[in-house]
Amino acid sequence: MSHTVVILCSGFGLGFYIPGLLISATLRRAGIPTSVEVFESLMSREKLQMVERNRQAYHQNFRVALASQKVPGDTRDSWDAVAMDALLSAWQRQGCRHFMCLSGHWVHVLDQYRERMGHEVIHADLLYLDAELTPSWKWLRQLKPDYAHGYREVRLYDDSIRYCVNTNSGPPLPYEQRSRRLVVHGGGWGIGTFQERIPSLEGSGYALDIVCYASTEAAVSSPTRRYLMDDPDWRTWHRDGKGELTFPPFGEIAAPSQAGSFRTQSGCHGLHAFIREALGIVSKPGAGTLIDSFAAATPLVLLEPFGPHEERNSHVWQAAGFGVPFAQWAKSGYSMSMLEELHKNLIAKRGAVKDYAEDYARSMFATSPRGT
Repeated sequence: MSHTVVILCSGFGLGFYIPGLLISATLRRAGIPTSVEVFESLMSREKLQMVERNRQAYHQNFRVALASQKVPGDTRDSWDAVAMDALLSAWQRQGCRHFMCLSGHWVHVLDQYRERMGHEVIHADLLYLDAELTPSWKWLRQLKPDYAHGYREVRLYDDSIRYCVNTNSGPPLPYEQRSRRLVVHGGGWGIGTFQERIPSLEGSGYALDIVCYASTEAAVSSPTRRYLMDDPDWRTWHRDGKGELTFPPFGEIAAPSQAGSFRTQSGCHGLHAFIREALGIVSKPGAGTLIDSFAAATPLVLLEPFGPHEERNSHVWQAAGFGVPFAQWAKSGYSMSMLEELHKNLIAKRGAVKDYAEDYARSMFATSPRGT
């Protein structure tokens, strides 16, 4: 039997991918071997091309992205049978018994593996990274209402913060040591209304670190702007020379006519270093953004959410005193003191919240339903 923990991610949003790499890093530091998989590695070429088209459409039109959440889907239709059999056979050969599932797309796969293994016990955490079920879990529940039977459900958030995810970046920087900058972005796929807020932020007295999703978005030259970008040719299912899934290569874009210089990232994604030095994040409240906000104690200025799960995320962050709606902050005159109060709330809470991966490592081989 292998003690390797297999972490099952999805590239349908970086908020279901980067947390898996962060958790993997924490477990490895604790001496627990891990293997990370991404759902797209099981998809046919045709389905991957459809994902690419959808990604572009969602970035260009937030309404299209919102509407897509209402379209039911069965991810079994996208499987490549050969890739599926190869993965299950590899797990069986290696004796894999411990899994973390970050997306509902994987549960049918786990079910198949459990059937293969017969009497062998499979331990899997279904890890919910948002305060409410995301579309992948909701679609799964429609197809199989008892999908969680035999697995352990773990929530980072309910009405409060139950667990956090370590970003491997050290303690938060003191607020007085930070530059007067804001990070502005639209999550991993660059969706939402963040670009519409840039003009008003420009006159607020803050400098901006703006995440681009194409080099042409770095069109306006300004001494108060920096343009940041993940390598547009990188995909979540790309592996490095050691066969490992990686954080996206990341860099600063000087101008749309200049090619970006993207650097390989280790330990955490590249944008997080800028978030640690910023006074606030202006973004929709996605799962990855909440993890960044909590880890760096950087307040979140909340933009329009991407669906009901992000709306619930927004409520949790506001109730905890970690975030403020954009309109409310703008009404205050873009108050820095308001952001600093939110930062202090984050600092006060951080020591009281357990890190999920560290807690998992402590209990993995203890006498519990998970340990063997």
